[in-house]
Amino acid sequence: MQLTKEQRTLIVEKYFQAKRFQQVIQSFQEHFPERQSPTKMTIWRTNGKMTNEENVPIVQGALTENPQISARKSGLDVTKSSFNRIIILDLKWHPYKMHVRNKLLDNDLPRRLNFAQWFLLQRNVRFVDDIVVGDEATFHLNGKVNNHNVRTYAPKN
Repeated sequence: MQLTKEQRTLIVEKYFQAKRFQQVIQSFQEHFPERQSPTKMTIWRTNGKMTNEENVPIVQGALTENPQISARKSGLDVTKSSFNRIIILDLKWHPYKMHVRNKLLDNDLPRRLNFAQWFLLQRNVRFVDDIVVGDEATFHLNGKVNNHNVRTYAPKN
């Protein structure tokens, strides 16, 4: 069912007032008796596409204060989907995963070259299959934890 702007506005207003599908449907029938009533899914989708403009500066302020904040743990009165929609569509920010790199020293180049040459000389076909490469979290005794699951939100990388 294609809704007019007036019908979508009514659905959004009534849903925000009542938060009940049945009251939205009843109000829609009163205002538009000639039209078929919207389904719950239509009401849900119509409201889901709307961003409360008051939430945009709230989310932006929270991200500016702590760029590593998550949608679930933000403590803001904003749904997870709204939080993510505001970040991506309104603020045009994206999640970035930080990759820690070690500084290469002068004596690292010959060692890396030696390893690469040794690796190429391995004749065992299963040698490469037997190498275990993992991307697991590392916990250090000094209390540091790697940033495996940490995402930082920013407009640019």
